[in-house]
Amino acid sequence: MTERRARGTSPGGRGDRRTSRAARSRPRLDTPSRPAAAKRPTRRRPDSATARKPSGKLERSEHTILGLSTGKAVILAAVLCGLALTLAVPTRTYFSQRAETVALAEQRAELEADLAGLRDRRAQQQDPAYIRSEARDRLRLVMPGETPYIVQIPGIEAPAPPPMSTRTAAPDPWYTDLWRSISEPAPEGPR
Repeated sequence: MTERRARGTSPGGRGDRRTSRAARSRPRLDTPSRPAAAKRPTRRRPDSATARKPSGKLERSEHTILGLSTGKAVILAAVLCGLALTLAVPTRTYFSQRAETVALAEQRAELEADLAGLRDRRAQQQDPAYIRSEARDRLRLVMPGETPYIVQIPGIEAPAPPPMSTRTAAPDPWYTDLWRSISEPAPEGPR
């Protein structure tokens, strides 16, 4: 009875079914080591449209959009719509302000051109020679000691005034006639 038993064997020579935790964590020396993938048989996933539950009923798999489940795709779409609505107002304001800036720049260029023209005209009107020539042409003024001559060439006269229109005057409105009949005394005739 003092036989020593080899570890893991029972008196009948069969392997002990119960193993300790330490024995399970150590590799066996008598079996060659296999990779973990070779130990487990690979299961093929059944086709997603006809996947069966253990109870035998058909399982409908979730639809995917761009690699996302339907729920996640809806949430993503809602977030994107929210961002678009959030950015729409500032973007519209930005583009309207840019258009206004361009319009104001064009208006400023026009005003600067007008200002330059007015400055030239002011400088011209301050010139005494220009003032003299305008006084002679427009007002027909003459400097002291000069003799004015007016040359009249036949056929080059001032245009004749347009003839009076032959249209008759429109009749007065009814209230004018009424007012005249009230304000003016009626002519007295023989009694």
